[in-house]
Amino acid sequence: MNWIWVIFPIFPKDNRANKPFHSFRVSSEYIQAMKNHLCLFFLLCFAGSIYAQNTIGGVKVLVPEAEVKRQSQFLDAEKERLLAHWDKAISGYKAIVFEYPDNDAAWYGLARSYAASNDWVNAFDAMNKAVEKSPENHWYLIYQAELYEKNGRNKDALETYETLVKRAPQTPEFYEKLAYLALLNEDPKRALKALEKLEQLQGINEKTTAQKHLIFVGMGENKKAAEEYRKLANAHPNEEKYLYQLADFYERINDKNASKKVWAEVLQKFPDDPLARLALAEQSSGSEVQYLASVKPLFEDPKVSIDSKVKELAPFLQKLESGTDAALTQTMIELGGILQKTHPDEAKAWSLSGDILYLAGRNAEALERYKQCIKLNAGVFSVWNNTLSILQDQKNYQEMQSVAEKAIDVFPNQPQAYLFYGIASNALRQHNDALNLLNQAVLMAGNNPTLKADILDQIGEAYLGKGDKEKAKDAWKKAFDLTKNPAFEKKLSTL
Repeated sequence: MNWIWVIFPIFPKDNRANKPFHSFRVSSEYIQAMKNHLCLFFLLCFAGSIYAQNTIGGVKVLVPEAEVKRQSQFLDAEKERLLAHWDKAISGYKAIVFEYPDNDAAWYGLARSYAASNDWVNAFDAMNKAVEKSPENHWYLIYQAELYEKNGRNKDALETYETLVKRAPQTPEFYEKLAYLALLNEDPKRALKALEKLEQLQGINEKTTAQKHLIFVGMGENKKAAEEYRKLANAHPNEEKYLYQLADFYERINDKNASKKVWAEVLQKFPDDPLARLALAEQSSGSEVQYLASVKPLFEDPKVSIDSKVKELAPFLQKLESGTDAALTQTMIELGGILQKTHPDEAKAWSLSGDILYLAGRNAEALERYKQCIKLNAGVFSVWNNTLSILQDQKNYQEMQSVAEKAIDVFPNQPQAYLFYGIASNALRQHNDALNLLNQAVLMAGNNPTLKADILDQIGEAYLGKGDKEKAKDAWKKAFDLTKNPAFEKKLSTL
């Protein structure tokens, strides 16, 4: 037999891929990256020094020529796979497993190549062979489960991960994936069991608690869902946010007494906590006006977040539209003014104050608040929309046109801004400018018949202003066909 010296890491003949595993991630991207790095390392070593002498650990290594040939075939197949030459890779791996049917690494490479070619039948067959040849190899089981999941065989993927957690019970990622697959299989109890094991390994943390909580909510077991938040809060006594979660959950399930107790607990542990003070003020006050009056000191406190204050006022906005409660309206306006003073650099403060005044019918004051909001943050279209509506009501078409043009710059795909520009341009008798943007707006309106009809109405006005009654008639007819609005029919009758 001929022997040669080579620089090459030598694996046991029929178990090259079954090395011991210490720690690894579950994702397929990580697996592929690791395999790719190994293959590239082998290729470089093999290509550069196959006929060289080398010493490994102080010992010269002799490799039979047949073994060199076999490993060379494997590396050639791996190279083709890494280059995405699937047909060549498949041909190379098949040649190896034909001559060496116990070569699990070749079966694994063959499975990956078939999968990349969307040949799932052969991919499963090859992967099953790889697992059969090396049943203790975790990487093979992970990839097998991935193939199952990609093909909707979630039950098989679940069973594979059950095997993995038995073989590697200290690997948290396996339990997390097992829980996910259990939910895909509509088996929440199995998912909870996996998450319990995960919690034993990692301790009580926010992520696992949230997962268990949602599962219990889905099962209709609100008491157990609340217990998960309670366990998290107890495990982290210096984190008030976990008590917030618990209190909010009790509010969502309409358990006011339990919510109040939790907020009281927050205030006992953290006496200056603004959210707890707001929540208890709301639950302790009588009428809505009394409650809003009671929170004024909190609104004047800059340490209380703007988001908390907005959340408190938001439920009352709708009630302002009716205009029947003068005391409520006045209190809301006062709180809006306090927000402006306390948070002058927050766009939300000016936006909310503007909304309060707008709903109260005090448009001129609302307009100034909206303008300030846009200066601080131009990225909220509803503020532009209300601003333009007020300018239209004031018949301030010159400024309306200018503001609409700026809104279009910020929101080029918002047809309502184009409509406002068209209205203003028609009022200023700039009909060509109006038509230019209104025709674009029609295309943007999509499946919104009311908006599209309003745009067509302004197109009709523009054509009428230009003296083209036929085109005006055509636009109004299209608008009427969309909404059957009698106002369009009336316009048509005048032509």
